[in-house]
Amino acid sequence: MVNCSAKIVYNPQRVRQDGSVLLYMRVIVDRKKKDIDLKLYWPVDRFDKKSGRCRPRSKEDELYKDQNLTLADEEAKANEIFIQYRLRRVPLSLEVFLKEYHSGINKELFLEYMFSKIHQRYRSGEIEESSRDNHLSTYRKLKLWKPLLSFSELNHKTAQTFDTWMLRKTGAKSLNARWAHHKNFKTYLNQANEIDHIELENPYIYFKAKKEMGRHQPLMQDELLQLWEYYQDPLIHPTHRVVCRAFLFTCVTGMRHGDLRKFTLDWINGEFYDFVPHKTRRYGTRVRLPITEESLGLLADEIDEIGDKKMFQYPSEQKQNDYLKEIRDILEIQTEVCFQVGRETFATLFMEHDGSLSLLADFMGHTTTRQSEKYVKIRDLRRKAEAMRISKFLHRD
Repeated sequence: MVNCSAKIVYNPQRVRQDGSVLLYMRVIVDRKKKDIDLKLYWPVDRFDKKSGRCRPRSKEDELYKDQNLTLADEEAKANEIFIQYRLRRVPLSLEVFLKEYHSGINKELFLEYMFSKIHQRYRSGEIEESSRDNHLSTYRKLKLWKPLLSFSELNHKTAQTFDTWMLRKTGAKSLNARWAHHKNFKTYLNQANEIDHIELENPYIYFKAKKEMGRHQPLMQDELLQLWEYYQDPLIHPTHRVVCRAFLFTCVTGMRHGDLRKFTLDWINGEFYDFVPHKTRRYGTRVRLPITEESLGLLADEIDEIGDKKMFQYPSEQKQNDYLKEIRDILEIQTEVCFQVGRETFATLFMEHDGSLSLLADFMGHTTTRQSEKYVKIRDLRRKAEAMRISKFLHRD
């Protein structure tokens, strides 16, 4: 194992005019040294180099006790990191030590750990603002449930108890609402265990959060055709045309709305749209979508009417969804219409026309086919609905 040590020191060459010196904690990890500024000053002649502690400046001096407590805390913090890595047989470098030391992460109280980790991941660019807010929502739920939830309290019953509490005491009545909070809870349990090497009992070893079909359902083929005809109507309102075009583009490509608003002509690579989705960019997932005649026509219209600099960005994202609701009401479409529905529609129609699940996963930018399996279920439900219509027709009085 790597040799590590931490000791309180000062620089004898930097004695101030009042006779005090700045105290440091000298950390040595695998023969590499770092002096950490503790921002504490003490008279050089009242500091014991051997013990690394302050001595009283006078008989009435009580401050030295507080200073020594601070010094002891800093050494204990360093030694705790040394011990954790040694017990887990995980290699420790000076760089890793400094990251751990300055992280401010609490390894006793889970909720304090989660709060710090959320903001740390956001500051480093690992998660977006929307994800940060979503994760903080789960943090607030957990804090309402158990204000002082510690790592030592976590056990095989924790997840089930949290789920029951959400069902009875909060607005998270639906399976999907609770599933989203469980997903975030697990994310930070995994961060603690796998990234920060905190030992804990897995609360999800016997409990599996359930999820049901989401509220966003794909358009039926006749509804999609209605929108297509409305887009081509010469009397369509200009703003409705712009918004309808963006929505139809998601229906024929399966792009996420966030990617659509970042679209550039650089994404065109031969006969494919070739890009890295923003949501999964940290995994380096690249998507190659075939350029269809329909998508190319919509793209040409966008360039002619808006230009090629900020395609699909007008109007604002909020307004785009508002206008989609207006269009839905005008056409009396039963299915909810929003940009997520466009992506659902692409995937479901692809599967209904005997598309390959693995190919769909590639088109959707999913890292596994498991993420795409819900579209198979949607397809089967729609087939069942069509079969029931035939059954009702044959059994009518």
